Amino acid sequence: MKYESNSLDTKKIPPPSLPADPAALESFIDAGAALNGLTVDPAYRTGVRIHLNAVTNAAKLVLAFKVEDEAEPGPVFKP
Repeated sequence: MKYESNSLDTKKIPPPSLPADPAALESFIDAGAALNGLTVDPAYRTGVRIHLNAVTNAAKLVLAFKVEDEAEPGPVFKP
């Protein structure tokens, strides 16, 4: 199966990052929660910050992996 190459140029996408300013990060967490109709209990905010940092680092690893346009998905997962 051949996939159409989309017009998105991944070389122009900046790497994911979190706000460096603690107040801006808190606003980022509040905005994300509000968009999903959630509130974050103050007892869990540290865990949310840790998780966001881990997910951001994982996204950087995934985006750093170069995949050619001609790459095809494997029909069977082989670890």
